[in-house]
Amino acid sequence: MNNIIVNWWRSQQLKLSLKRGDIRRAVQLLQEIQKSGARFSWLEKLFRDKLQLERYSQEYKRQTETLSNQLTEASQQQDNLILIPDEEFVKYIYKVFNLIEHDESRLQSTSIDERIFDDLESNLVEYLKEEFSKIPEKKLFIKLEDALEDINNLKIGQDPDYRFSLTPHVYFMKYFLENVYCIYLAWFLIYQDALLPNKVNILDIALQQAQEQLLMV
Repeated sequence: MNNIIVNWWRSQQLKLSLKRGDIRRAVQLLQEIQKSGARFSWLEKLFRDKLQLERYSQEYKRQTETLSNQLTEASQQQDNLILIPDEEFVKYIYKVFNLIEHDESRLQSTSIDERIFDDLESNLVEYLKEEFSKIPEKKLFIKLEDALEDINNLKIGQDPDYRFSLTPHVYFMKYFLENVYCIYLAWFLIYQDALLPNKVNILDIALQQAQEQLLMV
C-alpha cells in the first residue's frame, strides 16, 4: 500500500514539475518511477519518449559536426590513407540508381537498388501496420492527425515538438525512406570523390534505432 501511495505522489510531483517547467526535477522523478518498477502513465510515457528523441537529436548534431571535421581533414590530406574508389562499383551505382549529372551541382536519380532497399521498405510497412493495429481506429485517426500537424513543421523550417506518440511513425511514412536514400547516395558521392579514409567508423543513432525496430517485426 505504501508503494502505491509513493508512486502516486511521484506521478503528481512529476506532473507539477512539468507544469512549472522544472525539467531537471521531472527527469529525476521519471528515473525514480522507472527504478520503482511502477507502470508509466500516458504523460510519463510521452515525457520519456520526448527525452529519447531529444537525446537522438543531440547525438545526430554531434555526428554531423564530427563528420564535417573529418571531411575537412580528409580534403587537406593527400596521402595513402585515402580510400580509392572502385570504378566497377561506381558504374554499378550509377546504373541501378540511373544517376544523371545535369551539371556540377545537379544530380538526378530515377531508380533505386531494389536488392538493398526492398527488404527495408517491406519491414517498415509491417512495423507500422503492427503499431497501428494496437490503437483503436477512432483514436488512431486523431493521433495521426495530431502527429501529422506536428511533423509538418518541417515544411516551414521548424523542428517538430515530438509531443505526440505517433510523430515518429508519421516521420517514418513521410520522410524516413527518402532520407535514407539521400544519405546512401551522399555517402556514395563522398566515396566516389575519394574523400573517405581507408578506416572509417560511421554511427547514426537514429537510423540504428529505426533499423533495430524494423528487424524486430
